[in-house]
Amino acid sequence: MKTTETTATAYPKVTGFPGVKDGETFQIAGMEFIKFPSVNGKTPVVMRGVAFRSRFGDNNDLRSSDALKKMQKDILPKIIEAIGEENVLTFETDLTTLDGLKPYGAMESKISLPTFDFYRENVEIFDKYPVDEWWWSATPESAQPHDNPWWIVCVAPSGYSSDYSHFSDGYAVRPFLIFNSSIFESSEE
Repeated sequence: MKTTETTATAYPKVTGFPGVKDGETFQIAGMEFIKFPSVNGKTPVVMRGVAFRSRFGDNNDLRSSDALKKMQKDILPKIIEAIGEENVLTFETDLTTLDGLKPYGAMESKISLPTFDFYRENVEIFDKYPVDEWWWSATPESAQPHDNPWWIVCVAPSGYSSDYSHFSDGYAVRPFLIFNSSIFESSEE
């Protein structure tokens, strides 16, 4: 019996995205991302559409979530392969709850979800690229002692926000990363 091996789609290595301005999109590893304003040589990017749909996890802590594990396994390696690990920066995601509690502290990683604060600070850019479904943020709604660790802030297609339970199935995942800003500069700059 003959077996065939399946190979992953190989995407070309990218040396940069010169000329992409804040609020514009660009392609990487077969995925489209939105560029946000750079700060201190670091450029946040968010997937324009939906990477996949998933329940959040066993609670509202992003650090142990199903969504994060799948992004780390399926999305991050493709991006690193396309632009090089040196251009995908490690960053901190603030996991302060919407009501101000800090039981989860912050998470260091190379891929995450946008926090609700990031969404609010950049709502004009997000509004240019709506998605047709609710998507998870990294922000828990609350935690002990205020509430059980169930709820995560989600964003609707209209921009409205609400909280949904961590075991709700099928909400959208929009990966958030930070790239080295130099990949957006032209060789003349």
